[in-house]
Amino acid sequence: MVYAAAVRQRQFAPAIAPTDTVSSIFAARRDLLAAVKVVVAGSGLTVEEADLLVSLFGVRKLGWDDLEHDREGFVAFSQLERFLVHNASLLSRRIRKLASAKPPLVQVADADLALGQHFNSKRVRITKEGAKRTEPIWNRFQKMSTNLMEGIPLRLLNAHHQVNTEISTRVRARQQSAKVFSVNA
Repeated sequence: MVYAAAVRQRQFAPAIAPTDTVSSIFAARRDLLAAVKVVVAGSGLTVEEADLLVSLFGVRKLGWDDLEHDREGFVAFSQLERFLVHNASLLSRRIRKLASAKPPLVQVADADLALGQHFNSKRVRITKEGAKRTEPIWNRFQKMSTNLMEGIPLRLLNAHHQVNTEISTRVRARQQSAKVFSVNA
C-alpha cells in the first residue's frame, strides 16, 4: 500500500516553478564555488584569475568557439567581460597582473581595427607559459566535474545541459536585441 501512495503522490506532484529552476542555478553556482576553490588551490592564482586563464586556454588549446576570438587566439576585453563566470569588474587589473608575471601568462595587444574594434580597445590571449600553468587547473576541474556528476543518470545530465543552454541562449538573445526581460508585464 505504501507503493500505491507513492505512485499516487508522484502523479499529482506540482510542477517546478520557473523561479525554482532559475534560483537553483544561483544556488548551484554558490555551492560550486567551494569546489572551484579546491581546484584552483596551490596554483598561486585567484579563482577569478583562473577563470580568465581557463577561458583563454579553452580558446587557444581546446578549440572553444563560444568566446569570440580572432584567428591568432586574441579575445577582446569586452568579450571576456561578458563571458567570465566570476567577477569581471577588475578584469583590466587582472590581465595586467597576468601579463606582468615572470614569465607572462597572457599577452596583451592593441585593437584590431580591421575587425571593427574601437581604437582604444585591447585584446588578450594566453601565452605558452600561461597554457602550461593553466592545464593542471583545467585537468583538476575536469576530474572534479566527473566526480561530482558520478552516478547521475545520463538523461538528467543531458536534460540539465539542454535547459542551461536554452536559458543562456534566451538571455543572450534578449540582451543583444535590447529586449526587456518581461518583468513589467
